[in-house]
Amino acid sequence: MPLSFSAEELDLLLALAQPIEPAQRSAFLDAVAAAIEGQASGPGLVHQTARRIQREFWTPPAISPNATAPVHRGRAA
Repeated sequence: MPLSFSAEELDLLLALAQPIEPAQRSAFLDAVAAAIEGQASGPGLVHQTARRIQREFWTPPAISPNATAPVHRGRAA
């Protein structure tokens, strides 16, 4: 039987799916639904479960080695 989420829970899931690559979002939502299936659902459980599963799907952006170097925009001395 498919799960049904309240509007609040669905908004929460969609917000937590945003940082995940678009190609992985469906798998993320499926994993959350599978983890919640058979439990008494509510916003707290949905948030806790989705945050835990989000860590498995989120890929941090690549940062170049010079990304944290200071940028000097003034006159050269």
